[in-house]
Amino acid sequence: MSKTNQVTINRKFKDRLFRILFSEKKYALELYNGLNHTNYQDENEIEITTLDDVIYMRMHNDISFLINNFMNFYEHQSTKNPNMPFRGFLYLADSYKEWAESKDVNIYSSKLIKIPTPKFVVLYNGSTDMEEEEYLKLSDAFEHKEDMPTLELVVHVINVNYGHNQDLMSRCKVLNEYSYFVSKTREYAKAMKFEEAVETAINTCIEEGILEEFLRRRRADVMSAILTEYDEEKVLAKLANEYLHEGIEQGIEQGIEQGIKNLIEDNLEENIPVERIVTKLIKRYQLSEEEARRKIEQYKEEE
Repeated sequence: MSKTNQVTINRKFKDRLFRILFSEKKYALELYNGLNHTNYQDENEIEITTLDDVIYMRMHNDISFLINNFMNFYEHQSTKNPNMPFRGFLYLADSYKEWAESKDVNIYSSKLIKIPTPKFVVLYNGSTDMEEEEYLKLSDAFEHKEDMPTLELVVHVINVNYGHNQDLMSRCKVLNEYSYFVSKTREYAKAMKFEEAVETAINTCIEEGILEEFLRRRRADVMSAILTEYDEEKVLAKLANEYLHEGIEQGIEQGIEQGIKNLIEDNLEENIPVERIVTKLIKRYQLSEEEARRKIEQYKEEE
């Protein structure tokens, strides 16, 4: 890699490439139009509602936003996950709670309250073979099957590996280019070190006019995001192997503690007030206020 092409990698950067790209309203709007056969032009109609610090292990929902009274959730997955409906249910619950609070909604009113219609889509680009699309239901996970489940959530999973779902890709240029960029990164990673492969893929795509403006403008963020994802995948794989030997119960405890640590460190880096961090720890991990404050002091000292 030449010195002129080197970029400073921020190893504390914790977002994912998909999230960085589609958090920009113009790209989120293009993705929405492509998925829904619509033609909205004003990106200011989008209200971003993406959640942070949901569940544990630094798990975020990728992209969520409101438009035309639809609550849209878009998740990117590089591994097949049958638990997406359950995760989606947790995301939706938090999002609707925040929506209701922002609108000062009285849920005890005798009048029916109209709420945004949810749409939950998972965009899959992993290496395991998958059909062009499939639907996952929350009720499939229920211990007892019922003809009419009291609660249901349907997740639309779409294969966005390069070369798949060409009709969708023709309607959403940015998604097609994202898919191409990921495929080039994988191709180069077979022949060189991963960091070099990412840098080469960026240079190739810029030369070919693929995500050119975005990659030029946010090159360092893209590098940091992909390398962070790659590092975390290796760490999680190592942890998973350890859990098989040490037991599921111990693995869960370690995962929760790691999640607490990540939440605290992330929020301290972003200068979130301690009281707000305490509230998050109580809500996410059912800690007492005393335990939450003790954890904050513990991980403050370790920084």
